[in-house]
Amino acid sequence: MSRFGSILEKKLTSNEMSKQNQIWNRFIHGENEAIGELYTQLFEPLVFLSFYFVKSNESARDIVGDLFVQIITTTPKDRKQKWGDIKDIQLYLKQIVRHKSIDYLRKSQNQLRIQSDWQQTVSVALDNFSHEALNVLSLPEKDLFDLHLQGFNNNELAQKFHLSEKTIRNKLSLSRKKMLRYFKTVLILFS
Repeated sequence: MSRFGSILEKKLTSNEMSKQNQIWNRFIHGENEAIGELYTQLFEPLVFLSFYFVKSNESARDIVGDLFVQIITTTPKDRKQKWGDIKDIQLYLKQIVRHKSIDYLRKSQNQLRIQSDWQQTVSVALDNFSHEALNVLSLPEKDLFDLHLQGFNNNELAQKFHLSEKTIRNKLSLSRKKMLRYFKTVLILFS
């Protein structure tokens, strides 16, 4: 087993386990302050476990923090029904954190995939619109804007067109405004 795995699976003495389970039982029976004691003892080890999966300290802290919020907001009546038969609270919480961390990764991957699909769709739509939007520009404005899109900076454009950088900035700004009016018109027509 790796050193990291051995840290995660550190064996508690039966006395420590017994104290944690006693604290848990106090919480189950309505003593809300008891969860604070468990939080103090288990928060960092649970964050460490979550970090193993999500590789983000902030996300790991959010996952564990949300778990404790979920626990504390459960009514004492529901606590007894839901958690009354738990024998090892630390093991139980580790399992939940492990599952929540894996769920977090799945959701993150799905969001990235959806975001990527959406960006591709928007990109195709914008490409079509941008070609049409360029048609609202005069021929010199199109040439200038096309070179700007290719990556030429204002200084290079000023030298190429024998104009000042300020004039280039103004011309690009006016071109953007014309295309923006076109986009707004199109959006109004399609809404």
